[in-house]
Amino acid sequence: MNTPKEIVRYDICNGIIHGAAVLCGSSDKELFRLESGFADFADRIPMRTNTVIDIASVTKTAALVTALLIVHSRGLIDFDADFRIYLKSYKGVLKNKIRVRDLANHVSGFVDVPGETQRRYFDESGKKILENVLQLPPPLPPTAKPQYACWNYILLTMLLESVSGLSFPDFCRKEIFEVLEMDSSSIGMPLKQLPASRLGQTAGTESPGQISDFIAYRIYRDGGTSGNAGMFSSADDLAKLMRCYLLHGEYAEGKRLFSEKSFAEIAPDQGRKIDGYRRFGWIVYDKYMDDTLFGSSLLHSGWSGQTVFLNFKKQIFIIALSSRCGDYEKAKCDRFEIIRQLCLTTSWSV
Repeated sequence: MNTPKEIVRYDICNGIIHGAAVLCGSSDKELFRLESGFADFADRIPMRTNTVIDIASVTKTAALVTALLIVHSRGLIDFDADFRIYLKSYKGVLKNKIRVRDLANHVSGFVDVPGETQRRYFDESGKKILENVLQLPPPLPPTAKPQYACWNYILLTMLLESVSGLSFPDFCRKEIFEVLEMDSSSIGMPLKQLPASRLGQTAGTESPGQISDFIAYRIYRDGGTSGNAGMFSSADDLAKLMRCYLLHGEYAEGKRLFSEKSFAEIAPDQGRKIDGYRRFGWIVYDKYMDDTLFGSSLLHSGWSGQTVFLNFKKQIFIIALSSRCGDYEKAKCDRFEIIRQLCLTTSWSV
């Protein structure tokens, strides 16, 4: 069996990733750290756990779902309510009630239709994308099986901004990053004070510090906001958030980011053992996950090479951030093998 270090080295040597930072810990200590390869495609910037990288779709849970749990804790939103109660600017004609949680769990019917060459709401203008999202009806009725689509999280971003009165980047900065002292994290672009030596590059970008997701890129470029992607963070910063999750929202004695009641909305269960089964946005089962971890874990992955993982039975988190440049499936499979080894080990001599 290859160790995490050997897995990462193999992926670097075979052109799957340029580098990776892996961090594993409990609520109060670090258990494992691995830094290997490079953060940029020119192989000049070493990959470190403090490298700030675009975390792609991990933004959905690390930023947007966390934000929604916060406003839920404050009684500003009911996850079982029709989302239009909170997003009155939505003008699409609906044949069915769509709850806030339906959007979060990708069962709303707002899906990318198979066979269509482009997403229905897409436009080269980020402003027009946001306009389209507020006008178009869902192509399908609500579904039982998750059908992953960023469309849901663009709507949820608008909803959050409506109930909170803050822009999504400002809400995350004020209510998450500053509270948890995630001093290197931001939404939409890296913090301006970060030196170039700390910025990583991900697939689909021309240089470090750019958004890889083509939808979020256009939206932020043109002055909008979206929680489907576009968060910049490091393994060190994300560890602070993961520790808060392990403690069900508590980040210091007597202080909470979100309530125990709100944590119950995402608490893992064994409801459905299907790929992509979620608890308010957090994935509970993934086809690459070790079956022994099902029912006690939450996770999310990003297209450009990132996975964050929580296991509440063992009380550990694992963060695997990479600068992917090759095979998506192989890169993801290998991240999950690293997670499996770290989660099931007892010696931490991996």
